[in-house]
Amino acid sequence: MRHQGLTAIELMVTIGVLAILAMLAAPAFSQMIERQRVIGATNSLLNAMHLARSEALKRNVRVTLCPSSDGETCRDDGIWVDGWIWFADTRSTGKRADEDPLIGYAAPNLANIQVSGNSPVRNYVSYVPHGTTQRTSGALQMGSFTVCGRAEEGRRVIVSSLGRPRSELHSDCQFEP
Repeated sequence: MRHQGLTAIELMVTIGVLAILAMLAAPAFSQMIERQRVIGATNSLLNAMHLARSEALKRNVRVTLCPSSDGETCRDDGIWVDGWIWFADTRSTGKRADEDPLIGYAAPNLANIQVSGNSPVRNYVSYVPHGTTQRTSGALQMGSFTVCGRAEEGRRVIVSSLGRPRSELHSDCQFEP
């Protein structure tokens, strides 16, 4: 009678081959996870912009999106990594006052992700009742955000002259921990 099965040597060789394959796949898997985290942060920012724009249209008031670390007030330093709020900006200042109704708050997990806006959108994005972006001075507001992780490839969120945000690949990320 013949017994079929694996010897200890055959089992060790199989485990060794699987370990080598796993070591080769791990860097690609970590890069994929990093890309997905950047995409998730980008989509969270895009969703907040779309919601702020639709609220400005619906409420017929200026709605401002700004960086926030506490979910209540706007930050002055242009750092978006802790999250953002959007609110009815009744005084058109770009900063939330106590009487300004808070509409939403997003605090995505942005560990090892950098989110920064260029000069026109560094501290806020403000939608007026007809759905376009406008600075508190009344000037047109266009700009872009860069969302980067540890990989060289990130995403850019561009706010057009009509206030419509869109995203695209950004290949020149430089992560600074």
